[in-house]
Amino acid sequence: MKTDYSLLEAALIGYEHQRELLAVKIAELRRQLGSVSAGAETPRKRVMNDAARKRIGLAQKKRWAVYHKAQAPAKKRIMSAEGRERIAEATRKRWAEFRAAKAAAAAAGKPAKRGTRVRKAGAEGGASEAEQAATS
Repeated sequence: MKTDYSLLEAALIGYEHQRELLAVKIAELRRQLGSVSAGAETPRKRVMNDAARKRIGLAQKKRWAVYHKAQAPAKKRIMSAEGRERIAEATRKRWAEFRAAKAAAAAAGKPAKRGTRVRKAGAEGGASEAEQAATS
């Protein structure tokens, strides 16, 4: 059987025309549905080789090192044991004076300031007036 090339060419042209009509109809339906047109594809993700990734990482570390070196915090000050003891002794002295003043006010019959607690002389952990006088 001998093939007729002119007949095949005519069939090809007809099918291509039908394909174009179908493509137009499909595009119209997609537009109505609000979806992406057939010609537009999502952009491909960029792929980076390991050497390039390593170079970029090293450069970023270098930039951060320079930045953090410029932003270095001041060194923390360290208090000596002698200085800490002086502060503690001054605090003890102030509290002793405060307690003595409070005890004197209580002995004189004046009411204590609002918001302050008055210790009872015989309470556990509390110092007696004689002990308070001895420490001041």
